[in-house]
Amino acid sequence: MRDIEEDEAIERAIQYLVHSFESSGDNPKPVILHSTRVGMNLYDREYEKRIVISGLLHDLLEDTDVTSDEIRSKFGEDVANIVEATSFDENIDDYLERHYDIYKRCFELGRSAVAVKAVDILDNSDYYGLGDSQELQKNQVKKMEYFIDKSEPYIGEEDIFQELNDRAPIVKERVQKNSNR
Repeated sequence: MRDIEEDEAIERAIQYLVHSFESSGDNPKPVILHSTRVGMNLYDREYEKRIVISGLLHDLLEDTDVTSDEIRSKFGEDVANIVEATSFDENIDDYLERHYDIYKRCFELGRSAVAVKAVDILDNSDYYGLGDSQELQKNQVKKMEYFIDKSEPYIGEEDIFQELNDRAPIVKERVQKNSNR
């Protein structure tokens, strides 16, 4: 059974997400849809409220003018920490290193951040293989395989881990087909 207070908190996070992108986001990708899918995937899997809200807000630091402090004041320390862990360090230019840094921070924070990142990767994997270059596409597969390998101690018993494992060969095959063209 759903908890009305939890649903109201999640709805406030969705409103904040949309408002943040409307006022300062400039990403050409469908980020509100992506962020909503990530949060609702976690919600449907019955993750805790703070994890669902973190999933909804996970791209705000990268794609808007929202700061960690703003997230912390509106949604609490745990949510802000998860969003920080799942966000790029703008000082890292190398594509793979940037992602490995995110994963390292997620692993340091623990299961909550790893679960958010796993659903983020799952949702984004629909677009892997569509990248601008073969190198990018291959790096997308590398980073996915790396995350799956390293995330098992955190989410290995959860259905999301199995779903990532099942998706990886499909993504790899898509990328290989694209590189043979």
